[in-house]
Amino acid sequence: MLGLSVGLTKAEMSMMGDAEHCETFDAKDRLVLRYSETVTRENRVDDALYAELAVNFTQEELVDLALTAAFSSFVNRIHATFRTDLDESTIAQVGDAVTCALPPRR
Repeated sequence: MLGLSVGLTKAEMSMMGDAEHCETFDAKDRLVLRYSETVTRENRVDDALYAELAVNFTQEELVDLALTAAFSSFVNRIHATFRTDLDESTIAQVGDAVTCALPPRR
């Protein structure tokens, strides 16, 4: 998986859906994950979340974060369209489905 290639551990990867309880994620990590989930689920960012992001990131970093989230969504849609074969670890996590549903909001 991509996360492993950029230095995340398997434990961190497994905690992505429950980042608040992962001791190795700091407040900034949790904010990035919350932003990513929110923009993916709701396709928008409310004023409160944007204000929190703006306190923690420069404008350039926010653009990079938004582009990364957008690119990830783009890639996921390409894979869904062409029904790209999934690797074993992905199948173990999400099943052999055309879509990859996010975990329920807590």
